[in-house]
Amino acid sequence: MNALLTSEIRKVTTLKFWWALAIAPIVVGVFASVITSVIANQLGEFEEDLQIAGGVASIGLYVAAGAAILFAGIFGAVNAGTEFRHKTITTSFLTARGRDGVVAAKLIVTALFGLGYGLVVLLASLVCLLIFSERTIVLDGAFIGVVASCLLAVVLWSLIGAGLGLLLKSPTWAAIVLVAWLPFGEGLLSLILFGVGFGPVATALPSNLTLPTMAATQLDDAGDLASWPWAPLGLALWAVILTGGGWFLARTRDID
Repeated sequence: MNALLTSEIRKVTTLKFWWALAIAPIVVGVFASVITSVIANQLGEFEEDLQIAGGVASIGLYVAAGAAILFAGIFGAVNAGTEFRHKTITTSFLTARGRDGVVAAKLIVTALFGLGYGLVVLLASLVCLLIFSERTIVLDGAFIGVVASCLLAVVLWSLIGAGLGLLLKSPTWAAIVLVAWLPFGEGLLSLILFGVGFGPVATALPSNLTLPTMAATQLDDAGDLASWPWAPLGLALWAVILTGGGWFLARTRDID
């Protein structure tokens, strides 16, 4: 397994997409944190009337985490699907002792890079909050819990992206599905489901599970969102279903 992990890491680091995908969420996180910090500074004492946990400035942290989630998912899709597109997966399978080891190594490396994306983006966002916010940022247990929950969501979405890449055998289509579904598609579907009385179904969709996962019990009183620990468990179940389905197809279907 060590050899397979080393091989997968080298495949990622020899290409430029891993760091190119990291640029956008870092930029988004930095700008979001600066902007929300400035807004919080302008609100002054009126900020408390809004009753936002962590203050207005903390919204920048959630925006940064959201950007990291999207691009970590795209990374997972590209990393898992590229070898199928270029048909180099055949060589990887033949030189390994079995397909399971190759797929497992891809998923492990994807999760590690997803965690790295989350750490870098959230650290950049936190630094901006500390620099530009006039309100003291308390790094207490609740705040650390939110950061840890955001990192968990980023890792799970990187695996969801990898699962789509394995299922579709295409980094392009997997990335398109993520970009269309995460910011837009699920929101539209959720509105329809709530409108026709299927709210619980909408609540169980992956994007709707993501925000309460990141909030780490802060949104447990929101009626239309899942609470902890059901939100992260539900999101983890989506990751298991997609990666499991992709894994099954990768190990059973014919390779070119």
